[in-house]
Amino acid sequence: MSSLNTLTDLLDDVEEGTSGDRITVGELLDTIDSRSYGPILLLPAFIALSPIGAIPGMSIVTGTIIIMFAAQLLFGMRHPWLPKFIENIEFSREKMDKTSDVMRPWAKWVDSALYKRLTFLTQRPFDSIVAGICILLALLFYPLALLPWAVAIPSGAIVLFSLGLTSRDGLFVLVGFLLTLTSFALLVIYWPF
Repeated sequence: MSSLNTLTDLLDDVEEGTSGDRITVGELLDTIDSRSYGPILLLPAFIALSPIGAIPGMSIVTGTIIIMFAAQLLFGMRHPWLPKFIENIEFSREKMDKTSDVMRPWAKWVDSALYKRLTFLTQRPFDSIVAGICILLALLFYPLALLPWAVAIPSGAIVLFSLGLTSRDGLFVLVGFLLTLTSFALLVIYWPF
C-alpha cells in the first residue's frame, strides 16, 4: 500500500486493499497504516462525511470508532485496537464504489491544499488536544444522528484534524478548531431539536 498522506491515497488504498461484494470495517482498517492515528481517524470520519454516512445507524458506528481511536491516541497507545464486533460490521462494495466516485473530485481538491506548515500544531502536546476534541466531536454524532446530514460538520472537523496530523499541516488543524466551534454552536442552536 502507498504511504497515506492524502484523501486520494485513502480512497486508492481502500479500493485496492479490499475485495468481494461485502466489505467489513476491519478490512477497511487493514488497508491503512495501523501504526498511524492520523489515517486511522481519517477513515471513519471520511465515511461519516460521505454518502455511506447516511445509512441509518452508520454515524453511531463511525462516532464510536472515532472515540475509541482518539482515546487511544490521547492515552499514548502505540497500536490502534477495535473489538471484533465493530470490525465485523459490513456494507456493500457497490455503496463503497459509488461513495468513492462521488468523493474523489473533492478529495483531489482538498489534497491540492495540503502542505507542511505550522507543524508544531501536529505534534505533542497538540496531538493530544486534537484527540480530546475528536472525542467530543464524535460524541456529537449521537444526538446529531437525528438530524439529516448534521454529522457532516463535526465529521468534517475530524477529517481536517486527521489530515493535518497525517500530512503535518497545522493550518488544517487550525481550520478544524474553527469547524469544531461551528459544531458546538449547531448543537446549541438545535438542542433539543
